[in-house]
Amino acid sequence: MTLALPVRRTVSPLWRIGALVPVLLVAFGLALTSHSQFDLRLRDVVTLAVAFDPANLNHQVIASLRLPRALAATFVGAALAVAGLVMQGMTRNPLASPSVFGVSAGAALAFAVSATGLIAWVAALPLLLVTFCGAGLAGVLVFFLGGLHRTPIHPVRVILAGVALNFLFLSMTRGAVILADENAYGVFHWLTGSLGNVTFDDVQLVVPWTLLGLAGALWLSQPLNLLRLGEERMQNLGGGIRQVRWLGSLVVVLLVAAAVSVAGPIGFVGLMVPHIARALIGTDYRLLVPACALLGAILLLVADTLARGLRFPNDSPVGILTTLLGAGFFLFLARRKTLEAMG
Repeated sequence: MTLALPVRRTVSPLWRIGALVPVLLVAFGLALTSHSQFDLRLRDVVTLAVAFDPANLNHQVIASLRLPRALAATFVGAALAVAGLVMQGMTRNPLASPSVFGVSAGAALAFAVSATGLIAWVAALPLLLVTFCGAGLAGVLVFFLGGLHRTPIHPVRVILAGVALNFLFLSMTRGAVILADENAYGVFHWLTGSLGNVTFDDVQLVVPWTLLGLAGALWLSQPLNLLRLGEERMQNLGGGIRQVRWLGSLVVVLLVAAAVSVAGPIGFVGLMVPHIARALIGTDYRLLVPACALLGAILLLVADTLARGLRFPNDSPVGILTTLLGAGFFLFLARRKTLEAMG
């Protein structure tokens, strides 16, 4: 008699990515209807999609207020998550993210200078260009001060450079706001990371640049897979490490600039999501990029929905909630890496 051993069936990573799509749709639907002074229901979303009725007050509220906010949360979350994934892949550092390495803070500083009018010609420039330059300046400084232009890189040096620049830019941003106190409240509210005042103009700004950045991340997925094997092995296989890091930095700056120009510097999404995606999907960047985009969108949609309920009917910035979650997550990762280093 033959003993039949149980066969362990594992779910394909592609199926797991596919399973995130209905989760995203549910989160999107809740973002459209939850925590409102109006009696908004999912059937209102369905009837709006089928036939918009201008005389229906619920349709007007969803279409003019909730829909742009939910769309912005979707694309901002995707942009920040994929930016964090690319940063962690380039530096081979699990603690890398736009908020930790100062890229978001650089974009926020540029926005603060523009919004407060401290430099008139900066205030006249398009907002996306301003945040792109701020994020780009931060990215270039981290690139050279952290030694990313050299091979091999030193992980501790990269972290120290990023954290130091992050605090520098945050201090300069606070100084800019204090010098222009008539605009201080609005800028400070934006600096916490908020989706409360998003319009369709903001959505039209963030969507194309986020899609371009996601396409760049997908293009970099195979080189990042090679880099995961080690710098020396990547060079032996004909990979250009410096080119990958330069292109990766450009993708990160583009994604962060698009996100920050719409929602402000929302922290720690780019730190948490890549680790969650690796636990679900594995380490193949060709799958991690779409998984991080979906998970980042889900995380920010859920976080924004919960943030609206914290002081309902008053609104709360979503950045407060992501920072509380992310700070604990950062400490957990730092402690785990310390224990691994101690053996």
